[in-house]
Amino acid sequence: MKWSIMVGVAALSLVGGKILAQPAAAPLDVRQIMQQHTNPATLAIWDVGNNAMGDEGGIDPALMDQEKWDRLAASATQLAEAGRAMGAGTSFIAAAADNSTVGEGEITMAQVQTHLDGDPAKFRELGEALAAHSDKLAAAARAKDAPAAGELIAAMDTVCEDCHARFWYPE
Repeated sequence: MKWSIMVGVAALSLVGGKILAQPAAAPLDVRQIMQQHTNPATLAIWDVGNNAMGDEGGIDPALMDQEKWDRLAASATQLAEAGRAMGAGTSFIAAAADNSTVGEGEITMAQVQTHLDGDPAKFRELGEALAAHSDKLAAAARAKDAPAAGELIAAMDTVCEDCHARFWYPE
């Protein structure tokens, strides 16, 4: 088998036990991973957390059932996998050409690309931080540890904002 074919076959990435359809040699499409993995997982986490919030702000275990704990664990695992993919990326594109339209007042994907190109190591670091945080949340959900899960959900905003402030909305 020729070397180039072997490299192409070996370029599939194993992330979090799942194969991502992203060849290792190709740049990671940040907007695509956000739209297809990060955003849906984060919204599901916040949905569970918001609907199980107690009077004192944390998760009220009485408002949780097995389905909610499972959904929280699965969504946190999906988010961790997305974070690991971002942390393992060797190069990045802000968005594919056919997915680069932004709304009025939003930063352009070209500007995001400039920020990604300016500090790809920081982007990988923040992806790894998202994965680590999400892994802790998944573990708390599997353990049905309402206090820990509540704190981790509340802190998720900061984890997301660390990356968004650096790459999407730097001042």
